[in-house]
Amino acid sequence: MNLLIVVVTYNRLDYTKRTLRNLWDTIQVPNHIIVVDNNSTDGTQKYLKSLVERNRINKVILNPDNYYPGKATNIGWRQGLEEYDATHLMRLDNDMHLEKGWDTQAEQYFKKIPNLGQLGIDNDAIQDSRAKLREMEINGMTINQWPGCVGGPCIIRRSVWDAGARYDETPWEGSRSKLQEDSRFSKTISNMGYLFGHMTDGLCWTFANKDNWHEHKNYYLKTMFDRGYDDNVGYLKGLK
Repeated sequence: MNLLIVVVTYNRLDYTKRTLRNLWDTIQVPNHIIVVDNNSTDGTQKYLKSLVERNRINKVILNPDNYYPGKATNIGWRQGLEEYDATHLMRLDNDMHLEKGWDTQAEQYFKKIPNLGQLGIDNDAIQDSRAKLREMEINGMTINQWPGCVGGPCIIRRSVWDAGARYDETPWEGSRSKLQEDSRFSKTISNMGYLFGHMTDGLCWTFANKDNWHEHKNYYLKTMFDRGYDDNVGYLKGLK
């Protein structure tokens, strides 16, 4: 597996640094790393430029506005494939923890499940008590399709991209819709005849949760409001 990794950032510089350090410490397969920034204003862009100068990442793309994760990922994959060869494409958010072995295990999923088109890596996505019902074992590998799509960080086969799969680029702002680009992307991949699902090995998870939302309260207030999660908006407004 030769992996083109696109990390999407929007502010939260401390989280970006933590995610990238973790990625560098754990990645074992051949890779190229591109960071796509959605017009951060907290010093993120300066930091990312310094990483390119020090050859810590391959490329940085600075968007003129907040294009949200879907469009930013499309931009990163498109420009990355113009410069680098890759068999698989990865989207990584800037709040992920990765345990060593996550990438070689992901490689095994794609090797042993020939029609696997999209593999989610965030173990938090399948923690719902009902998720167990969506597990399936194929050639000794267990994937979980809960909740009917792959959310956030994921890896796709290059052939999926070549066949025309793209994230929906509708902005979150103003939509107030919980049906975001993740659901539409997985549906497109499924309609192509590929399987999608999350890896079930517990090697990756989101370190940003309610316990630390207060660290970036305004970021989460806007994000949760734009996505229509009003219960979370109420919770955030109550934080000091």
